[in-house]
Amino acid sequence: MIRAYAAHEPGGELKPSEYDPGVLGEEEVEINVEYCGICHRDVSMLDNEWGLTQYPFVPGHEVVGTVAALGENVTTLQVGQRVGLGDRLIS
Repeated sequence: MIRAYAAHEPGGELKPSEYDPGVLGEEEVEINVEYCGICHRDVSMLDNEWGLTQYPFVPGHEVVGTVAALGENVTTLQVGQRVGLGDRLIS
């Protein structure tokens, strides 16, 4: 289970929540988040300004933490490794 703060309606208060993300995909990485940034896009999504938000909504897409689990095709990271995740793919 993932524990996070989620809003359940546009502009709603962020409250503790849990959800099951399902099976980790073969190209995915699970991160134990230690720090998370909230930017203006997160606030816009929280308020459903663009009409795209699905609730419950967990804001914050810029994080720092450690790798908790790896999909079977992930070869460049290790469990326990410190990582950062932003909103841009750098290749």
